[in-house]
Amino acid sequence: MIQDKIYDALKESAFLYLDDFMNISLRDEEHGYYTSNKAIGKDGDFVTAPEISQMFGEIIAVKILNLIHARNIKKFNLIELGPGRGALINDITRVLNALLDENVEYTIHFNEINKFYIQNLKNTYPNCKIHKNFNSYPNEFSIIIANEFFDAIPTRQLVSRNGNIYETVIKLDQKDCLRFDFIKPRPDISKFVKNMQDLKHLEVIEFSPETNLIFRELINFLLMNNGFFLLIDYGYINLPKISTLQSIRSNKKTNFLDNPGNQDITYHVDFNNLQNILEENKIDDFIINTQSNFLRQNGIFDRANILIKKNPKKEKQIKEQLAILTKREYMGNLFKVLEINI
Repeated sequence: MIQDKIYDALKESAFLYLDDFMNISLRDEEHGYYTSNKAIGKDGDFVTAPEISQMFGEIIAVKILNLIHARNIKKFNLIELGPGRGALINDITRVLNALLDENVEYTIHFNEINKFYIQNLKNTYPNCKIHKNFNSYPNEFSIIIANEFFDAIPTRQLVSRNGNIYETVIKLDQKDCLRFDFIKPRPDISKFVKNMQDLKHLEVIEFSPETNLIFRELINFLLMNNGFFLLIDYGYINLPKISTLQSIRSNKKTNFLDNPGNQDITYHVDFNNLQNILEENKIDDFIINTQSNFLRQNGIFDRANILIKKNPKKEKQIKEQLAILTKREYMGNLFKVLEINI
């Protein structure tokens, strides 16, 4: 099991870097949380926006339809990163198949590591392609969708303590329980973080070299083939300088170090960092928005009214779903949306 693998690793090396701990816990091929658990849904550990309401995927589908029409695209890749049970892609393809012009073709591609979800996706979309890499798609105009994908890519964490910068690691205490500790950062830290000296006592910076690598690969692919990238995740634009690590099991927050391999562990995505990568590549056609503004601007209230007229008995349910997706105190402000046109 995962806990045994983590304990074995700690007995060999005395500590695990935070990103290594996350990698084993979440992506171990045999027992990793994302590879072997059915985590999504009301009966799982967390619920995503597409699981809350069909309106979320429908709004994205209309966005895609308008884009395809405006750019006169006749063939494209539809790519989803981390589709899980397929709720989002199901709503998107339902709308596309009903409203796309007959002369427009698209192929479906997924980056997914969960063995149960992969089989479900193959059963639903027999012609889909499952990818391990992020640049192995056909060379066509591509639409890439990543909803709650980057928040679980392993991250590193720096902490300022009494004027010195340390990196967060996991160790075993005298009772063989997992605990956080802090050591001298790895030598490559300056490649990813600038102005470390500006951190005050106990302030924190989180950064993910793997996120940067994946994001750059996807951007390079789009630069070669053109397309649209829609990235939705909980995150921030202004650096909060606090730890955003969190863990969830059975839709409740838990201790981050409890039950490795059996709970979701994530952090908030740094959208300013993604913006910097876009600017490095001289890409200026992008928008960072809140989920609330994105959905409002693309017609979710109109869609809700249509659904209510068709299903008046479900008016209360639809309005509750709308509130969860758009209100500030729920997902509306916490989740950010990055739209990139290339």
